[in-house]
Amino acid sequence: MSRRVAVIGAGVTGLTAAYELARRGERVDVYERWPGLGGQAATLDVGGGVLLERYYHHLFTSDRHIAGLYRELGMPDAIDWLPSRVGFFCEGDSHPFTTPLDLLRFPPLSMRTRLRMGLAVLRLQLREREVGPFEAQSARDWIVRSMGREAWEKLWGPLLRGKFGERAGEISMAWLWSKLTLRRQVKGREARGEVLGYPRDSFEGLFGALAAAVAERGGRVLVDRPATRISAAAGAGSPGAAGVGSPAGAGAGPAAGAPGFELLAGAPASFRRGHDPRVFEPGGEPERYDAVLATVPNEVFERLLAPELAAALAPGYLGRLRSIDYHAALCLLLELDRPFGRFYWLNVADRELPFIGLIEQTNFVHPERYGGRRFLFVANYVPRDDPLLELSADELLERYEPGLRRVNPGFSRAWVRERWLHREPEAQPIVTVGYRERMPPLATGVPGLVLANTTQVYPEDRGTNYAVRLGREAAGELARLAPR
Repeated sequence: MSRRVAVIGAGVTGLTAAYELARRGERVDVYERWPGLGGQAATLDVGGGVLLERYYHHLFTSDRHIAGLYRELGMPDAIDWLPSRVGFFCEGDSHPFTTPLDLLRFPPLSMRTRLRMGLAVLRLQLREREVGPFEAQSARDWIVRSMGREAWEKLWGPLLRGKFGERAGEISMAWLWSKLTLRRQVKGREARGEVLGYPRDSFEGLFGALAAAVAERGGRVLVDRPATRISAAAGAGSPGAAGVGSPAGAGAGPAAGAPGFELLAGAPASFRRGHDPRVFEPGGEPERYDAVLATVPNEVFERLLAPELAAALAPGYLGRLRSIDYHAALCLLLELDRPFGRFYWLNVADRELPFIGLIEQTNFVHPERYGGRRFLFVANYVPRDDPLLELSADELLERYEPGLRRVNPGFSRAWVRERWLHREPEAQPIVTVGYRERMPPLATGVPGLVLANTTQVYPEDRGTNYAVRLGREAAGELARLAPR
């Protein structure tokens, strides 16, 4: 007999997990706060039916998990592989930074530092295939030792400060190791230039296919329908004992007939109240489930739990959740009437500029795909109490305008046809030294209750490819811990 499983969050991890659970014969309901699919990869209609992600996304040639999912869903040719141009803005100018030759020509660094950087990266890629040796050291210490102090002060330090702020010096080398060794190998065709992937119809096609596959197997994907509370079902026994999602043969609980959890959903438009489920208005009566798989951030997960469930978590689990900090993503999307620059991805290694990256979508995907229109993402990561998060799109553009002119002196507000602003308060986990010991496991200690979110993508950085992998792992964990 199939179980009823609630999946909280219709991002890539949640949809993949729901798809995998439905394939295994479970009856799955997905609850999503936002009135759309995709989570941090969700799209928006920028007018005329043109879809673009709220936050910039692309795929690497090494992203085998998501490429395999496209094939499994019958969309093997959905991804276009396109040449990419990457640059660095440093010391008042933009410099190409895509190939090894670009590094050798990179003028902000001395020739000695350039050579040391290139050799250090090659050594990592050819010899250091395990992350273990890098988990107990900071990226800063490794960079200074292996590449030189100049490499840290002029390049890596500004980049890590842009993403992690004052915590830059604490970031684990394991995080940087994954960036330098797993995502892109400087060999073969990519030694001559980077190639990146982008779905022909945006990422929305993948989300729709996953949701359709869940529905075909009797499940539901409920958007604009957030979870607001998870509690132990009446008569299901005490959490963590034989009862809440307990395995078959344990006595009470799902295997004996009674579902182990109750999930109370919030009313439509709850997303306008923010991310805290405690402030959502209830949207009906609780529904009963045998198991729950949550894909929300740590803080949201803790706030969803009724006191008896929070108390039943494994010893130290709440401490692990609370030990991980996040930075918020702040992304201003501009539609321009002309090209802004010459790169797809321009890293900003200049502490005087108030943003960390300029991602010009239409220098990667041809403007014809968007009816000749041009789009530029102005990317930022900031502490969750940063005043920039309180600004409107126009106020933020005004704050950014001098920096945009530093990069392109000809830039004018008159170039801007439209603007959209998106904020994600728990976007980037801060991966400091010793992170593995603090990372919460998928199993929460309550049978049938699993957590899978970006804090558990390690040592890799978060992204759609690893979200697919995490979704499959979470579905497998749920099956292992609470078998039918």
